[in-house]
Amino acid sequence: MSDPTNAVTPEVQALLDQGYQAAQDSDYEAAAEAFEGVIEADPANARARYNLALAQQNLGDLEGAVATYLRAIQLDPNLIEAYINLGHLYGELGLDEESLEVFQRAIELDSGNDELFVALGDVCRDIGFYEDAIQAYRQAEILNPQNPLAQDNLRDVRDRVNNQAQRISELEQHLDADPSDPDRYAEVIGAYLEARRYGDAEAKTTQMMQLFPEDPGVFETMALVQEAMGDIDQVVAAWERVTQIDPDDVDAWEHLGSWRMEQGMLDEAVAAYRKAMELDPSAPSPRFNLAEALLEMGQYDEAIALYRQLAQGQYSGMGANDLKTDAYVGLAESLNAAEQYDEALRVSEELLDEYPDESMGLYQKATALDALGRHEEAIGAYIASLENDPLNADTYNDLADTYLKVGNTSNAIEMAEMAIALAPDMDVAYETLAQSLRAAGRTDEADEAQREAEALRAALDTGDAD
Repeated sequence: MSDPTNAVTPEVQALLDQGYQAAQDSDYEAAAEAFEGVIEADPANARARYNLALAQQNLGDLEGAVATYLRAIQLDPNLIEAYINLGHLYGELGLDEESLEVFQRAIELDSGNDELFVALGDVCRDIGFYEDAIQAYRQAEILNPQNPLAQDNLRDVRDRVNNQAQRISELEQHLDADPSDPDRYAEVIGAYLEARRYGDAEAKTTQMMQLFPEDPGVFETMALVQEAMGDIDQVVAAWERVTQIDPDDVDAWEHLGSWRMEQGMLDEAVAAYRKAMELDPSAPSPRFNLAEALLEMGQYDEAIALYRQLAQGQYSGMGANDLKTDAYVGLAESLNAAEQYDEALRVSEELLDEYPDESMGLYQKATALDALGRHEEAIGAYIASLENDPLNADTYNDLADTYLKVGNTSNAIEMAEMAIALAPDMDVAYETLAQSLRAAGRTDEADEAQREAEALRAALDTGDAD
């Protein structure tokens, strides 16, 4: 645990001392309580948030620690220790892309830190970015020729590259032995994708299409290749071809619907989901997808009807509870969207009777309570939701808005700032922050937040136009 460098009041210093001592004694609950007290008294104390995150991490509240590290970084963008711990924590949670981004940002702040380059190399290695890993390990060795991890990990990634190349060579020879087998092409293409040799994967898939023009598996492979290359239009074209070759392929219609959603072509997505549901009326997946698309389109009555059917369904086997939960959450969300708040509240409470810690059930309950004017109860439900899902920026933003309604501007500002820490591109959170700051009489800061909201909105509109 690190000490703050800024001067603090005697009361805050006493809490800090309690927190440090509790952490040294491995009493992390007491440490967290003390640092929470510091933050309540001094919300801008980034070090206190950093130390709170450490305590949360030691208590096993990993997602809570992520949120707190992000807030600490927001308050002090140069707090290098927070970046380092956050990057490693993202790795523990399996959030490799986020980990990569955090270490890259940390290196921008401290480009002479060889340990950061080792950490960056480790993330790149784990996600298969071998050339990037090699470059990172090399830089670590340049900065510290005696760094043993950089040397060992560089050798390891070199071995991985060689093994990868050897495997590709063997698969290519296997294909040469029987070029009439489409499965052998798929194996080679899979290896190319793993090695990030996208051009080779695309070229080999084109060969497959010429050789097996009526094999739907070929176009499924093409969809995977184009997905890796980030060409959504070509992914859609591939799945469309699968549905043309095999019109009864339910999974293909669902994939097509999902990628139409990615394109923002909601009518086409709905048509694809309807086809999948027609082909397999008993399968829950097409119904869920169709209901979600209809909800997004604002066709609430049909979305409500579908979710209600799903909520009343009988499920068995692995994932049955998740299906039931998702159905209730979707139903409550649709009812809230349709401004049927009493019914949304009833459905949410019915879900929470069985699963009291279901974060999205708590969120939908809070949304209904808020709309019904029961703001204090809504605040409690939002807070309970965040205790179970501390990385949901929407919940922080809505909680900020509700705090603002009851006149608690300090908490409204804090929650809006948390939403922004989690989702820096969230224009509505800046809007909420601007309103909260203005209510607190902090006009200049409110104007700055409003300008940021408008800039983000303009950028989003430009992106949509493109």
